[in-house]
Amino acid sequence: MSVTKEEVIKSATKLFKERGFLSTTIQDIAEDCGIAKGSVYKFFPSKEDLFSEVFNQCLNIYFDQVDEVARLPELTSKEKFLQQIILRFRYFIEYKHILVEFTELPIQQDPKFQPLRHQFRGRLIRWHRDCLLEMYGEEIYPYLWDMVSIYRAILKEYLFWLVYEEKSLSLEETANFILDKLNVLSKHMRDSNRKPLLKQASFDRYLSWGFEDRQIDKEQILTELFLKMDLVLETLPSSAKYRSELKEICCFIQMEVRKAEPNHPLLQASLYYLEREKEFKSLVVQLRNIVHSGF
Repeated sequence: MSVTKEEVIKSATKLFKERGFLSTTIQDIAEDCGIAKGSVYKFFPSKEDLFSEVFNQCLNIYFDQVDEVARLPELTSKEKFLQQIILRFRYFIEYKHILVEFTELPIQQDPKFQPLRHQFRGRLIRWHRDCLLEMYGEEIYPYLWDMVSIYRAILKEYLFWLVYEEKSLSLEETANFILDKLNVLSKHMRDSNRKPLLKQASFDRYLSWGFEDRQIDKEQILTELFLKMDLVLETLPSSAKYRSELKEICCFIQMEVRKAEPNHPLLQASLYYLEREKEFKSLVVQLRNIVHSGF
């Protein structure tokens, strides 16, 4: 019996989700797929590599879902904020063995997994920043990064209680409690004359993950990313007409990101369309990092 790489990832996701990294073996995954153990190694040289791929796909699914919430026109800013908190808790509880417990495992030191962890943190930081700005507006901007740090700490602590200690807690009640405290904190920060402690520079390592140690300019980085996009286009298993359509979108994105004042709505729409193809997902994330971080 032969299986595809995606089928192996699907089985691995199911088992890692149910049992965790340490309690799942390559043999378990092979048996779930109905193939020999060696067949799994044809796709992934190690369990760490396979877990890294599963972790990455779980991240992408999560951010797809939060993006869908953000685009719901019928919700107010407050309703979106609450729904995003609830989604965060619900998804991370469901995938706790993959998205929560990795911090206690040796895999966090794996060379392939470490960049994914930085990506994970960077994407969450940007998401929290955007949520807070939409909720509280530009008035909070001087204290934005202190708010991001406090908000992240609150979410992390309450997630721990929801996962391991207080499983009977209502997600909706917890989300409303957190928002209520953030409202008080936001007002206090705006009304006080205290100097903020944190600035964006404190977070730059994660906001521009993958580029922090590279002494090359933005144009070189963009050139590399677009070359990778061209390679993906050439190998994409789809019709010539569809590849041509994607090529036009890629060309538009290339022109827009190099402009001093790009058309952000059209650029974002093009990126959303492109990342529907999972082969482009990681590249689109990196492009967004550059656009949003001002790298």
